[in-house]
Formats: sequence, C-alpha cells, structure tokens
Amino acid sequence: MTTGPEDSAGLNDQAEEVWAIVAPALQDSDGPAGLPARAYQALQTWPAHNLPHDLWQEILGLLPLEDQTRLAHTSHPMREIVEQMAPQALDPTAHTTPDFTRTIYTQTELNTSLSTSSWHGVAFIPGTGSDLTIGQGWAHVHSPGTLTAVTGGSVTVHGDIHMTTVTGGTVYAHGQVTIEEVTGGYVSGREQTTITTVTGGTVWARNQATITTVTDGNVTAHAQVTIEEVTGGNVSAREQTTITTVTGGTVYARAQATITTVTGGNVTVEEHATITAARGDAHIVARGNAQVIIEAGADGVHVDAYDAAHITADSGTITIHSPDVNVTRNGDAVINHA
Repeated sequence: MTTGPEDSAGLNDQAEEVWAIVAPALQDSDGPAGLPARAYQALQTWPAHNLPHDLWQEILGLLPLEDQTRLAHTSHPMREIVEQMAPQALDPTAHTTPDFTRTIYTQTELNTSLSTSSWHGVAFIPGTGSDLTIGQGWAHVHSPGTLTAVTGGSVTVHGDIHMTTVTGGTVYAHGQVTIEEVTGGYVSGREQTTITTVTGGTVWARNQATITTVTDGNVTAHAQVTIEEVTGGNVSAREQTTITTVTGGTVYARAQATITTVTGGNVTVEEHATITAARGDAHIVARGNAQVIIEAGADGVHVDAYDAAHITADSGTITIHSPDVNVTRNGDAVINHA
C-alpha cells in the first residue's frame, strides 16, 4: 500500500497525532515547495529519530497559535520542542487577547475549554460541517461554520453560522445566523437571523429576523420581523412586524404590526395593527385604532371591538364595546352591542 502526505498511514501513534494537526496548514500554505512531503517522511521515524531543527521551525512557523498549543499538548517531547521554538504557544495570556479566535476544536477539547474557561468565555470558528454541541459555559462562535446543537450555557453567535437545534441555554444570534429548530432555552435573534421552526422555549426576534413557523413556545417579534405562520404558542408582534398566516395559538399584534390572514386562534390587534383578511373560526379582539377586514363567507369569525377600532365586515360577528368603534358592514355581518 502506498502512503504519503495526503494521509497518515504508516505513522506511529505519536507521529499520527502530530500529522493530524500540522497537515492542513502545510498542505494549504505557500511555504517552501515539498515541505509536506519532507515533514511526512521525517515523521515516519519520529520520535525515534528527531526531526531537523530547521524543519520544526518551518512547521511551527506555518501553524496558528492555537495549533501550536495543541501540538505542545500531544506529548512531553513535543511540548519541549514547542517551548523552545514557539514559547508564546504556552503563554495563557496570548490566548485571551481581543484578536485571538479559536479555529479548531474536537468535542472533548471544547467541553474542557468551556468547563475551565474564565468569565470572558471561549471564542472559536467551528468550520463548515462541524458537528459540535455546546452544553455549558460561555462561547463566542464566529462564522463560518455549523453547530449541531446548543443544550445549555450562553452562546453568542456572529455571522454565517448554521445551527441545527437549540434545546436549552441562551443563544444571542447576530448577522445571517440560521437556526433550524428551537425547542427550549432562550434565543435572541437579530440582523437577518433565520429560525425555521419554534416548537418551544422563548424567542426574541428583531431587526429583520425571519421565523418560518411557530407551533409552540413564546415569541416576541419587533422591528420588521417576518413570521410566515403561527399554528400554536404565544406570539407578541409589534413595530412593523409581519405575520403571513395565523391558524392557531395566541397572537398579540400592536404598533403597526400586520397580519395578512387569520383563520384560527385567538388574536388581539392593538394601536395601529392590521388584519387584512379574517376567515375560518378565529376569535379577534381589536383595540385602539386597529383595523380588521373580515372576508365574505367567514361566519365563524368573532370580533370584539373596543376604543376606535375600525372593522370592515362582509360576514362574521362583531360585538361593539365602545361608541367610537367604526364598523363598515357589507353582506351578512352580524353586529352586536355589548
């Protein structure tokens, strides 16, 4: 069987561990020609035969600080080499500077770092295809990359990160973060964060964030958030938030929030919030200057109107609770005075 720098076959355990750390940097670098092959060949007889001093210097010079530190932790002989040629890798303060960001973690390393890190937490880039889970501590995750789950701890996510599930803990998402499902915990999503499904937990969405479906849990949305469908749970929408469809759950909309279609659930619109089409079997409370339009054939819709709410009704039942309510009646709408 032929072996070479593209794999670690033919290396002993110590050399294989070293190769796993250094190979990506050597193969992707603009370093001296043939360096990956020379390093691999030398590691085939290491540690029985030491690598030349200048070869170690070339290798360490291409590694980021994080990988220099990981290399030092592979064995005692390796630690002595790193301590001699790259002492900064063993200086804990070098890993806490504002511009230092972790780039590589195994799950075991991440768990250890999160359990032993100081109050400022751990910062890292998970990388595309990563299957890491954060369950404790305080993590700062920078793009690009993917996380399988957050089950606990406090996580601040920056940029283009894809997260599969949030089942616990606290997540602060900034930028173009994507979360497939929130089943528990607390998520604050802003700046074009996208959440596919909320089935539990608490979500605070703002600044043009998008939620596809809310089936349960508690969602507060404001500042031009878009929610495509609410089938359950509790949703509070305000400040030009748009909800496309409400078929169930409890929704409070206020301050120029807009609901395109209501076919079920319990919906309260206040201030200048608007429902552009109500039908099905929905119960709606309209307060302030809210506006509700009930479509024809929507006999199951019931609106309780207060203050100066404006109701345009082709069907359904409207109960008026204030003399300032304005009802435009068309078709078969039923008007009651409470």
